[in-house]
Amino acid sequence: MEAANPPRYSTLSLDPLPLYPAPDDFDISSLDRPRPGERESLQAFDFCIEKNTNSAGDSYPWATLRLFSTVPAALQRPRYIGGENIKGSVMLNLKRPRTVTSIAVLLRGRMVTSSLSEGSHTFLEVVHPIWSKTSAAGPTSSATGKLQGFFEWPFSFPFPVEIRSTPSSASKRNISTITQGTGETGTYLTPQTVLERGVNANVTYEVVLKITTAGLLNTKHRAIANVLYIPLIRPPSLGPLRAGSYVSEAPLLGPEQDPVGWQEIARMELRVSESSKGGFDPIAIDIECTAYITNPTTYTRGTAIPCYLICKHVARASEHSRLSNTLLAAFTKQQCVSLGLTQRVQYHQDPRQALSAKFGSDFKAGGSRDERARSMDTCGEAAWWTPHEVGGRSFNLEGEIHLDVGHLPTCDTPFLNVSHAVAVSIKSSPDFDVSLVPQASRMMAHGRRGSAASALALSSTNDPFVEFPVRIATAHAKQGPVPTPFTPPPPRKLKDGSSVQDVQYLQTAAMWR
Repeated sequence: MEAANPPRYSTLSLDPLPLYPAPDDFDISSLDRPRPGERESLQAFDFCIEKNTNSAGDSYPWATLRLFSTVPAALQRPRYIGGENIKGSVMLNLKRPRTVTSIAVLLRGRMVTSSLSEGSHTFLEVVHPIWSKTSAAGPTSSATGKLQGFFEWPFSFPFPVEIRSTPSSASKRNISTITQGTGETGTYLTPQTVLERGVNANVTYEVVLKITTAGLLNTKHRAIANVLYIPLIRPPSLGPLRAGSYVSEAPLLGPEQDPVGWQEIARMELRVSESSKGGFDPIAIDIECTAYITNPTTYTRGTAIPCYLICKHVARASEHSRLSNTLLAAFTKQQCVSLGLTQRVQYHQDPRQALSAKFGSDFKAGGSRDERARSMDTCGEAAWWTPHEVGGRSFNLEGEIHLDVGHLPTCDTPFLNVSHAVAVSIKSSPDFDVSLVPQASRMMAHGRRGSAASALALSSTNDPFVEFPVRIATAHAKQGPVPTPFTPPPPRKLKDGSSVQDVQYLQTAAMWR
């Protein structure tokens, strides 16, 4: 925050904001180390209550909520990062005496899945008192709380980085609440704002100025500011060999040279043969493919997930060594093994039920007693290149999956779950017939296991053979170099917002186990 410079004041808060924030609005990956040309400044955003009129009959704001936020110049709304305070001031401009009972600023977090009452609930509510006539710390014209003139009250309070589940706090209006404070069920990281095309669930935050005035009837006046929130999630520090490669701008060492720095995610045996042509028997060999991603398996948006693939010929006594190696080299060159990042957003259509401790455990275990919905998205695919070739019966590929700054970070709450996985699949090839040699079991869908029989069916489709869970962070590690991609990022995939996405409702536990 540039404390030495005055804040830049914005009148954009009075204009309609875009429904969907831009992906770059959520980019805090360079929080500690700004990129060249990047600049964030302290801005002031005003949200007004306009009902008073002057002698000319024009209306003017008699109450203003001013929020300060350090944001990029193009951002049109306040944005807060985990650990920051909500800072601002409340201003009254009263030309005539007015009886004010209380003034408060509220922070409210809401989960919305539909316009129906059961499709919305408040999971976070923090009340910060500003002024009250019963304990008036500011000037008043009398003990009745009458105010006239100009008043300003600065305020500052933390944006909670965690929420605690307190099912017993459900209100009589059937709006369940997970509030900051003590609770018995569990503590969860406050989720990021979710306003995304293709996801029929929104997580929104608003800062509300609430003023209660007296008269024949008590009247509540509100000014509402929609704000963005981004949790501060950092990955662990890099291992020494990988960190040294980034510092020296050298290629990463592979799993055989740096076994601690890589995580094996899949080992599969494939039967590869030339496509049948001319009616003669094609050459067939067995290839053992082992896929790796780097450790630690938490990656920051805006970087990449390094990948590695080792393909070895499983020698048989009757096979011709030279022909087998030629076929292995051709198979590796065609990159028939694909690694890609998937993002799954899972939530309950009635988010109020998520406050039940029993319901929450069913949600995480994949139970099906209550209706839930999900959206699935393929976020990126590995770009491969050939590292130094290993002699003998081994051919390797090195690659990386680029992570867009707009990806949702990993999130685990009772009412919303965002999970990510690196999926390993087999792509078809016009030159080869590829089948999967049966194994005892295979890892599926963020840790689920499938049978060997179902694994055989994958040989003719692009269904994933393995989905290995990973975590997506929002900022870089506190110490060490920033991971640097070796290839340019692909064009950003634009989601179609012109049509409503069909939401799939899950009714059977078997689909998630």
